[in-house]
Amino acid sequence: MLRMNRIFYLLPLLPAFAQAGALDQERESWVIQARQGQLEQAAAGLDALYRRSRDGKVLDDLIAVQLWRKDPAAALASCEPCEFKPISNASLEALARAARDERRYPLAISYYRILQGRAPDNRNAWLGLYLSASDQGNLTLARQAASDYEARFGRDQAILDARIYGARRQGDAMGEMLARQQWLEQDPGNPEQLLALYRVAVSLGAGPAAADLMRQHPSLFKPVDRLWLDHYEAVSLLRSVAQTEDPALTTRALRRALALQERILREAPSDHPLHLSNERDRIVTLAALGRFAQAENDSAALLAREAQPDYVLMARADALAGLGRSREASLIYDELASRMPADKELREKRFYAYTDQERYDAAAGLLTQWQEPLTRWDFTGNTRMDNDDYERLLQLQNLLGAWRGQADNAERQLLGWLESAPANPWLWMQLGDLRRWRGHPDEADEAYAEAARWLQPASQAQLEPGRLNARLDRGQWQQTPARIRALGEGNRDRKELGQRLKQEQAPTLVSEFTHGSSEGGSVLASRDWRYDARLYSARSDEGHRLFVRRQGGFGEFDNEPERAAYSGLGMELSLYPLQWTVEGGMGSELNHRGYLWNRLDWRLGDHWSLGGAVNLNSADTPLRALARGDYADQYQLELNWRQDESREAGAQLELMDLSDGNQRKSVSGFVRQDLWRRDRWWLDGTLRAASSRNEAVEVDYFNPLEDRNLELELGARYRLPFDANRVLVQGLFLSTNSYWQQGYGGSQGWQLSYRHDWELSPALSLGYGLGRSKATYDGDAEYGDFVFANLQWSFL
Repeated sequence: MLRMNRIFYLLPLLPAFAQAGALDQERESWVIQARQGQLEQAAAGLDALYRRSRDGKVLDDLIAVQLWRKDPAAALASCEPCEFKPISNASLEALARAARDERRYPLAISYYRILQGRAPDNRNAWLGLYLSASDQGNLTLARQAASDYEARFGRDQAILDARIYGARRQGDAMGEMLARQQWLEQDPGNPEQLLALYRVAVSLGAGPAAADLMRQHPSLFKPVDRLWLDHYEAVSLLRSVAQTEDPALTTRALRRALALQERILREAPSDHPLHLSNERDRIVTLAALGRFAQAENDSAALLAREAQPDYVLMARADALAGLGRSREASLIYDELASRMPADKELREKRFYAYTDQERYDAAAGLLTQWQEPLTRWDFTGNTRMDNDDYERLLQLQNLLGAWRGQADNAERQLLGWLESAPANPWLWMQLGDLRRWRGHPDEADEAYAEAARWLQPASQAQLEPGRLNARLDRGQWQQTPARIRALGEGNRDRKELGQRLKQEQAPTLVSEFTHGSSEGGSVLASRDWRYDARLYSARSDEGHRLFVRRQGGFGEFDNEPERAAYSGLGMELSLYPLQWTVEGGMGSELNHRGYLWNRLDWRLGDHWSLGGAVNLNSADTPLRALARGDYADQYQLELNWRQDESREAGAQLELMDLSDGNQRKSVSGFVRQDLWRRDRWWLDGTLRAASSRNEAVEVDYFNPLEDRNLELELGARYRLPFDANRVLVQGLFLSTNSYWQQGYGGSQGWQLSYRHDWELSPALSLGYGLGRSKATYDGDAEYGDFVFANLQWSFL
């Protein structure tokens, strides 16, 4: 009877048992599907089943299937927060590993701690906590976790392996070496650990210890293993460069590192880890040495094989920037910045890449996002000190303002800073660079001299590129090329200086061409053209060079063509601060005489220059005069003044003595003033005035007894930069003038022109344009159309 009562009491539970059995069957069916490879369907089915049942076994299987699918994020999401779910210890361990794989280190640490409480004898719970803490960079927790593991389980190979991983993760070579030594105490002959210990010893510069290992275990080491000594010496040299301010020491270290890397690449098998590692390191070394083309080619070859680590991408971007391919460089820098947002050196490289492209808004945005406190804690954490990064940020903002057209404001700002920090050499150096860019090399030298007073002896060489550029700016060639070559090309500034020297010393072709056609009531020449071509020899180290020249003109008068040409040989002599240009040759066509032209230019300083010329048988002789057998000698005197890039002026006196009895005396002057500069735009205005007198002789060329002209020109230019140092400058110019001629009164004229000026490379520039004008001669208006072109090509 009692037994019947028990059965009676169990009758209400029969549906629950039946339901549990059905749940297990459905769960097992989805697991079977997963084992058969239908992972997506199984995961979806188990997920739906768990949402319906909230059964712990179903959740365990769901977690397992999501991990089989290699989707740790989905496994974590299936139960989160999982510590409150009825899951097994095995599932909790798997979820902790999944959180670590997903770099959710706080979550992984939490799960491993729960697992330690549930299963204190599970070694993976303690190892996992150590590894997660190491991945997170929480060294305090990692050390405690390792200590707890060894106290509970002893110092076995599992914890030693984990400590080796953690040490490598943190770049702690000493910690790695200690763990490997402790491993070898337990397993003295382990070849893998002996080789690894050798490499760590070499990386620490412990050459004697590494050599002892090789002597004690000669059978373990192959010839290629000995190359690890060279590899780590090269790595050490590369690291030392960042701490070296002496450019000569930097260059020597880089060249030594490159020699070691190339030796390893010759001797190491192509499938050996050393080979790939040194292929990558060599790209860094080549970029640092300024060998940008080779670095770019080598990095492109590596990228074609496989993805490369960030430091190789950084070196490739540096090489591209050095080659003038700033757009490509900035794409790489931006990609790296998404992974290294706090890297300040990278921020600075991005800034220069943007400004090289003249993307000034992007550069300004980058600096706006870059926030630095005025002071920072010292290494003790007890004292506030000046923040060098704050000062560097201010300097970059100052540079950007100068490049955006506010050079005057930027210079005043630097002078203001120097009043409060006169011993700051970097501010003096930047002031020198800014003054040089503004066309004041003498004032730049003064700033560089102040910088030299405060720089350490090892840093003095950093001033040389600026100083030598200033010497080239003012034409001071004596000893300058030798000093530039001695400086080498160890960084971008030096490489650019070396390229400038090569360009200025290279043979060069310069040519100009103009052609016009006119119509009106009294047309002097219905068609005319002029050309001038000069081929210069290489410039000597003293600044001298030879040239050959051919120039000529053509005019059509009353449907009769008239031509004259000049062919000769000349020389530029650099006698700083003087430059003498002398040229002699023969005329042809209408000109049947020889000619001798002399010009002397005298640089008086940053602001003033004086020039004079005596041209016997001048090329400016009117064609109609030459047609009548008359020749002219020309005498010129010029005085020029230049405040800076924004304002300049000049005056000229000229006398042309013609053999027909005419003497043309003229005086002219101009003032140019910037109206607006901003980024790529430049607007300026030029006021010109001229007056001339001629003798009352009977001639058939334009010969007013007296005339005066006042002209105002407005110019607008826009720079359009391209990659590889190519730039297009578009210019639109409009001028209006008031002209007065004795006997004919006053009249108004104008001229409109549009031009393109291309910088196709540092060695090649091309310009061309067209225009239309109105002028008045002897009271008759004349309308003219004209085209022009010029070319300058240096044969590097």
